[in-house]
Amino acid sequence: MKTTSKYLLLGLFCSAVGLSSCTGLLDIKPVNSMTPETINDYESILLGGYPRSDYFYKTELMTDNAMVNLNTTYKPSAADEPWFLFASSHLLDNSPNDPYWGQLYKTIFYVNTVLDKFKEVIPTGEEQSNYDRIKGEALALRAYAYFYLINMYADVYAANNLELPGVPMPLDAVDVNEFSKNNVRQPLGKVWGQIEADLGQAADLLRGKPTNDRFRLNITTVQLLRARVSLFMGQYDQAIAFAGEVMSSAKLADLNTMQSYIDSKSNKYAFSGNVGFIDTDYNREILFFTAGRANNNIFYYAQAAFKPSEEILDLTKRNGNLVDYRQYLFDSFEDFSQPDGVMVGKTVYHMFATQEKYWFYIGFKASEAYVIRAEAYARKQQYSNALKDLNDLLVTRYKKGTFIGLKESDYSDKAGILKRVLEERRLETAFDGGLRFFDLRRLGKPEIKHAYKNGQEFVMRKDDPKYVLQIPQSEQNNSPNMPINPR
Repeated sequence: MKTTSKYLLLGLFCSAVGLSSCTGLLDIKPVNSMTPETINDYESILLGGYPRSDYFYKTELMTDNAMVNLNTTYKPSAADEPWFLFASSHLLDNSPNDPYWGQLYKTIFYVNTVLDKFKEVIPTGEEQSNYDRIKGEALALRAYAYFYLINMYADVYAANNLELPGVPMPLDAVDVNEFSKNNVRQPLGKVWGQIEADLGQAADLLRGKPTNDRFRLNITTVQLLRARVSLFMGQYDQAIAFAGEVMSSAKLADLNTMQSYIDSKSNKYAFSGNVGFIDTDYNREILFFTAGRANNNIFYYAQAAFKPSEEILDLTKRNGNLVDYRQYLFDSFEDFSQPDGVMVGKTVYHMFATQEKYWFYIGFKASEAYVIRAEAYARKQQYSNALKDLNDLLVTRYKKGTFIGLKESDYSDKAGILKRVLEERRLETAFDGGLRFFDLRRLGKPEIKHAYKNGQEFVMRKDDPKYVLQIPQSEQNNSPNMPINPR
């Protein structure tokens, strides 16, 4: 459906430097039905395109980051169970509508509405900077949405996959999810090429226009997404360059600053209730919040059915107990001689408080740039550079005086350096932005096993077709000639 003459003009919202100033941030509600006229009118439409509900989080249930707590009395929700059990369809009872697909194509529709109109706009000299910023942000958001679609509903980027079906790729204001029929899946390589092109234009338009609003894309997050895309495409020199640009402006937090707070509480109660890991100085590393409130995420409740896997917790204790501050993020510190301790289990996820303080999900954070560049260096066999980036990250994660820097001479087999980089990447990005599912796909689609009720074991085998989510039934109905993904 092409752009109509009437749009829902979206109300202005409080721009956030911190969420505490506006707990309802991005809960944008329409205030008037009118024809947008000014550049600011179209900025309001663009803001309405930012995803305000989850569009990636349940993919964590398909990974080795997740396990089920068999000792709790709480049960997994019916909607979550298909993800964890590697069902042929991730939707409950083959529901026709996929909220992830729908949310991302809604974003693209809003963005394309703005970009279509901007083709007709000739900004004045006073308007030019604002025009460029909004257009650049729109292009970045479109690339961001297609990055998620192509990494969930199509196969991985590889030289021999470029002609495989990707996803529908409207570049004008067609609402694929709601009204369009007979859509076509563009070749996988073409979609990745469009992502690169949009991000390149976005960077040109946004450079020199910094913003502190962490609920909107800006030049720093665009460069981080370019680094991520380049890594996924095997373009390691570009990944190094883009990540380096981010690292020069987005600084890491020294987690030692939380020690006095931990000392005033106890290991078990430092992060629970009204205080999450994100409420510490760690918050300054977050570059982009997205996808709505994260406090009620799948893993938030201590006695929830789904928990972080013990593998993640073990990674925080590889050099001893209570030396890596990331242990506080995943360790329950429970007494397993007590019934409540058994019901909780060994692991928790304390990124977000469970009460009162509201934060959105993490879309980008500074540490991702470090693990991107370290991986790119390792794959280019520039091992000393890879370890330097890793050391610069880890010294901020370990208690003062406990971290011993990694050296190339520590590894007789240099493959161990890449392995360590990937382990730190897994730990740093756990439950952020769906990255573990995407990483498992690009790292060879390994076999994943999930233990479940009554001793049942569910397996996603190596190279399983279910590493690609199925095209929603609603899209199959609208576009009967569209190829669906193998099962």
